[in-house]
Amino acid sequence: MPPGPVYAVGVRALSGALLAMAWVSAQPATPRQPHFEDYPATQIYKGKPAPPKIITAEQARYRTRIREGVEKGWGVLRDGGERPGPNFAGNMIVVRWGCGSPCLMMAMVDAVTGNVYSLPLAMKDRGMNDTLALPLLRMGNSVGANPEVNFRQDSQLLVIKASPDYFKENPHSYAYYCLWRDHHWALLRRDSLD
Repeated sequence: MPPGPVYAVGVRALSGALLAMAWVSAQPATPRQPHFEDYPATQIYKGKPAPPKIITAEQARYRTRIREGVEKGWGVLRDGGERPGPNFAGNMIVVRWGCGSPCLMMAMVDAVTGNVYSLPLAMKDRGMNDTLALPLLRMGNSVGANPEVNFRQDSQLLVIKASPDYFKENPHSYAYYCLWRDHHWALLRRDSLD
C-alpha cells in the first residue's frame, strides 16, 4: 500500500525542521561574555610593592592618595576589605577614592615597577590628557552614580559599567570588558546596558 497524504506531509515537515536545525547550527555563535576565569593572571606578586613613580601633573595632584593606597592599602579593595598589596592582574594595585557625590577616581600601580596607569575610560582634561576620574553610570533619567568597576587579583579582566556621555540628555550606558596585558588596555567587548 503506497504512503498516504498524511505520511508525505510528515516527511516534508521533518525535512524542513532538519534543514532549519542545520542552518541554525551553521550560524556563527555569538561570542559569550568574557569571564574572569578566561584571563587568569600568570603569577601573584607577594613582595613589597615598589613606591609609585609619580610622573604626570594629574598623578602629582593625587600623589598622597596613590602613595597611601600602595603603602597602607587605603582604597585598595582586596579580600573583603582595604588591604595593601596587588588586587588586580597578579601584580597591579588598583587604588580608588571619592571626589564628590557622585564621583570616583582610580589609579593603578604596578607593584613591581612602581609605574602608575590610568584605568580605561579615564576622562580627559581640557588639554586631552588622561585624568584619574571615571565617567558616571547614568541609567534612564537618573542623575548618575559612580561607575561599577569589577576586577580580581587572579585575573587580567576588568569590567566597567559606565556612561561615557553621561552629560548628554539621553546618555548611553555600557559594560566594558577590558583586558590588561603587556602594560596596555585592550577592549574585548562592549555591551549596551540601555
